[in-house]
Amino acid sequence: MGWFTIFKKNKDTRNVTETSSVNTVPPSLDNTCQLNGASVHDGQGIFLIYNYLQQDFETRGYNDALTSPDEGYRNDNIKLIKYDLEILIHQVRTYHDSLMKDIEFHIHSRERAGLVDLVDELRIKQTDLVDHIEKVKAFENALQTGSGLCERAILSYKRGFMKGMASITQAYLLTKKF
Repeated sequence: MGWFTIFKKNKDTRNVTETSSVNTVPPSLDNTCQLNGASVHDGQGIFLIYNYLQQDFETRGYNDALTSPDEGYRNDNIKLIKYDLEILIHQVRTYHDSLMKDIEFHIHSRERAGLVDLVDELRIKQTDLVDHIEKVKAFENALQTGSGLCERAILSYKRGFMKGMASITQAYLLTKKF
């Protein structure tokens, strides 16, 4: 009876191991690591800039005004918003440069291997990436000139700060009886 239970346990262990190895995808074939079929929109690149600019800067400005309704404090926070955006733009440019090198390497190596369809797909990805690089350059220019979508964040912050200052005035002075 002992021999049969030993063989049964080994068989059950083998089945679990085989099942778990079938369900796991090797990292080299995982879509997040794979260049072929991966989108340039992978939560990186220009989409980080868009996400940053879509933040609720008005609420941030309002809360900052309640913390310290000082014009110097407001100006410092506006500078910080701009500096954070500048840092983000530099990070995205570095990411794009690295991704472009990867794509170019894959194009050349797959071209030598005769993988025509894959090379065509990589060239499409490269074209998309070039478009994104141009948009990032436009964001950088807009940040330097104080225009475009970058200015939206600043205006939103200022509006929130002004609302916060107005709220303080209404709460403390306009409600008092003379």
